[in-house]
Amino acid sequence: MKSIAFIDTNHGSGHHLTYMRGFCKTMLEAGYRVFCFYPDPDAVSDWLEERGTNSLEFFHPVEMSKLKQKDIPFFGQFPENLPVLGRLPQPIAVLARWNYAARKIREATETVGVEPDLVFFNWLDNYFSYYLSGAIVDRIFPYPWSGLYFRPGSLRFGDRKLPLSNVSLDHWAIAKASRAQALTLLDEDIAQQLQGQLPRPVFPFPDFTDETPPQSNYELVREIREKAKGRKIIGLIGSLSKRKGLLTLMEVARRSSDRDWFFVFAGPLSMAMFNQDFDRDLNDDYVKFKTFADNHPENCLCRFESIPDDGSFNAVIDCCDVLFAAYENFQYSSNILTKAALFKKPLVVSKGYCMERRVRRFGMGTSIPEGDVEACTDALNRLLEGTHDDSLSFDFDGYLKQHSIAYLESVLKTILGDVASAPPVNVSLDPLCS
Repeated sequence: MKSIAFIDTNHGSGHHLTYMRGFCKTMLEAGYRVFCFYPDPDAVSDWLEERGTNSLEFFHPVEMSKLKQKDIPFFGQFPENLPVLGRLPQPIAVLARWNYAARKIREATETVGVEPDLVFFNWLDNYFSYYLSGAIVDRIFPYPWSGLYFRPGSLRFGDRKLPLSNVSLDHWAIAKASRAQALTLLDEDIAQQLQGQLPRPVFPFPDFTDETPPQSNYELVREIREKAKGRKIIGLIGSLSKRKGLLTLMEVARRSSDRDWFFVFAGPLSMAMFNQDFDRDLNDDYVKFKTFADNHPENCLCRFESIPDDGSFNAVIDCCDVLFAAYENFQYSSNILTKAALFKKPLVVSKGYCMERRVRRFGMGTSIPEGDVEACTDALNRLLEGTHDDSLSFDFDGYLKQHSIAYLESVLKTILGDVASAPPVNVSLDPLCS
């Protein structure tokens, strides 16, 4: 029996837990021994038991603390006696994470008596850094590894060069390590582009979602339907932040009081979350939205609480007629597209990035320039009134097939060397990639 270890120290954000649960369940039921290194492993174990997952005797949950940038666990007992030397440079912090991961795996395998055939980092971004090479990591981390690279460095930081030289730097250079087996990315186009720059396979990875049936008696859904009074429901669902286009949809709602539309803003909101991925001097925008929410017009419902579970979240998605996902300065994949495909809900997204490419390929909705209130209003009108053009094929099933648990299992088995190759992905590079 082969074994695989999954590592993620980012607990508290919804998709991290969803992914860890999905990875572990998929590989257990495919006949593998599974190690789960996670800050709250009980949240994974309990979920697996509730769903009657097969082969739980081969499941090994291990608590793993989240490392902050100032942590350097080379000495002492982690984390109580951890020496703190101030805020460390990123390369040193990243090496500390590799060292800590190696130690936790070694301790777990000494207990179980089995070493993993593959260590898969669910959020590989935390283990990459400029100014580091694969050779350095090879000296620290003695296990075959792979992982999911969510936000490629060139997209986040732009191209970088060595100081006083014209030598390019790669945020992902660690992936050239001899023990690296493959790299996976959620963006199939970027995966194809990166393949030519790495000596390892690069696979597009499915942005799968939890398919728990909607919780039919969820109170928030009852309230939404009651207050909508038969109007078309437009939803911005999940963690709420400025980058989610929150202010754009707020203004659309403000100007649409005469339309047969009802707007739902549902999910956790905080000052820090609102300013996510932006400079921290945006208090005016936060106050503007909070003022709107506290005195929202009759065509809106605002609930700034975490949606408690997957069934409840899916119920909120299912009650919407259109999903708003016109994110700002967001070049990556979003799981809301998979939710939309699952429940066959058209979307409005922003132009220019991964989400538009997918929505266009599968005819799942329409795109607008970032922050364009008039374009958003027009797009919603066309989707809700059925006056969109014929290019919208609404191939939700095709999208789900590409982002399925079956495809997840195939990719992981391929990296483990148990199948010849992953199934093909519907990729055709277009001008949006350039």
